[in-house]
Amino acid sequence: MVKKNFERICMIGMPGSGKSTIGRALSNCLKFNFYDTDNQIEIESQSKINEIFNNEGEEHFRKLERSIFKKLILKKKIVVSTGGGIILKNKDILKQTFNIYLKCDLEILIKRTSRNKNRPLLKNNVEKKIKILFNDRKEIYNKLSDFTVNATSNTQNTIKAILEYLNQ
Repeated sequence: MVKKNFERICMIGMPGSGKSTIGRALSNCLKFNFYDTDNQIEIESQSKINEIFNNEGEEHFRKLERSIFKKLILKKKIVVSTGGGIILKNKDILKQTFNIYLKCDLEILIKRTSRNKNRPLLKNNVEKKIKILFNDRKEIYNKLSDFTVNATSNTQNTIKAILEYLNQ
């Protein structure tokens, strides 16, 4: 298989896998612009993600997410931290980008996501909900991934592994 162009890199993975942290660091290493789809949604809608979910629902959020994602990938030399659910309605767009799946152990995802109370899909019983999302999404992440890296432990090691792959 021919490698996709590395000018549009998307970080995909579960909530809590480190997409924003690793994406930002990777963009600095590559001298690319960094975008976070959730931040872009909040900027463009002038609403917090929680407010959008509470007032408009998940379907409206997914439409906003798709619209913003379509605009972002028109740019070059970018690293995009995607929302964990971007894979649900954007497979066609993700086929145009180089997708790095940050694979993470379920226990670590539970620990990380339990600290953040601003995740609308994980309200009330984070452990149960993250397990459901994990089981529902893991195969989709695997199918859409161009490169999978273990993001369970050290951020620097994860970035190093990504850079080694990109520089092959």
